[in-house]
Amino acid sequence: MASVSYLPQYTVADYELWAGDWELWDGRAIAMSPSPGIPHQRVASNLHVQIHGLLKGDSCPADCRVLYEIDWRVSAHTVVRPDLLVLSEETDSEWVEKRPEMVVEILSSSTRNKDLTAKRELYAVEGVPIYLVVDPTDESILILELDGEGTYRELNPSDSFELHEGCVLKLDQAALFA
Repeated sequence: MASVSYLPQYTVADYELWAGDWELWDGRAIAMSPSPGIPHQRVASNLHVQIHGLLKGDSCPADCRVLYEIDWRVSAHTVVRPDLLVLSEETDSEWVEKRPEMVVEILSSSTRNKDLTAKRELYAVEGVPIYLVVDPTDESILILELDGEGTYRELNPSDSFELHEGCVLKLDQAALFA
């Protein structure tokens, strides 16, 4: 007789009771990595300031805002906490419940594989238009834009990109890694 392994399926209600830093991926508890180091924090801070400035300038007519390490409750069984995300409208909620316009993950040795595979797939399935992956180690930016087929295609990091109609951003890569 084949053995059956039991993997518990958790919900957001379970997640709300947990101590510590966790994400919930399709009902599975995923332990978060230790707090990010200084290179990660530096890049995250620079990127947050840069995106905030672009969104408040003339490049985005909507009420977009950039948020740092906030839970995105994708479904009753999935909660992720990207490094940054951009919403196109104001919310009074304590967390994000609708699809962001852009999600940003900053790679570290402990998150690289998850960010480049599982989270990339999740964000594509959930229809996130722009997925930005930043690598502080080699000072690179990967800008992925969702195509009509639900697949990400790579954009040139020195080009501008559109979050939604009329909201065009162009990142200053040198300032990001300064």
